[in-house]
Amino acid sequence: MKTIQLYVEGMRCPRCVREATARLRDLPGVATLTADRATGRINVTGDVSGAALLDALAGSSFTAEILSATTDA
Repeated sequence: MKTIQLYVEGMRCPRCVREATARLRDLPGVATLTADRATGRINVTGDVSGAALLDALAGSSFTAEILSATTDA
């Protein structure tokens, strides 16, 4: 299982957190998702690629980047 940490620029209010996480949570392979609006970070675990996560946020009002990606052994 992978863990990917994203930084989402502009995700600072509850509505923004809902919008950003809604774009990600139903992607195939997403097992869990947690967001921290104070830091603008979203942690995603599952069998999903970082590219798929970034694509899901493309076209929104957010700019996202991958901070880290790890795979559990």
